[in-house]
Amino acid sequence: MTGTEQRNLQTAERYETLYNTDIDRFVREVYTADCTVHCMGGPTIRGSEEFLKVERAVLNAAPQRRMRVVHRHASGDAVVVEAVVTDPARGAEWELPFVAILKCRDGKIETDRSYADWSRWPGL
Repeated sequence: MTGTEQRNLQTAERYETLYNTDIDRFVREVYTADCTVHCMGGPTIRGSEEFLKVERAVLNAAPQRRMRVVHRHASGDAVVVEAVVTDPARGAEWELPFVAILKCRDGKIETDRSYADWSRWPGL
């Protein structure tokens, strides 16, 4: 594994931790200011300020939501994250599985292509 791949895996670890603990830090510390987030089959979000507004709306709509990363795979400047979001307010069995393909630049996510059934997710 290259140093770049190792750094990108560390970014993917912060991606999970900060999503669950501090949404402002999640966006500002994990994503580049000029990031592009493609909710594949849904909206495209451009820039960290727009992304922060979306994430705050999601957190407001689902304050108990949590992400659990199941697998992380690094190759070159990309990390593929397989994860599940849960929200106890929607029921103990409710889950939204997703895959995110994260292209990194200098240890931060520059492009996020996330695949999920976004019709089931509040705030988007």
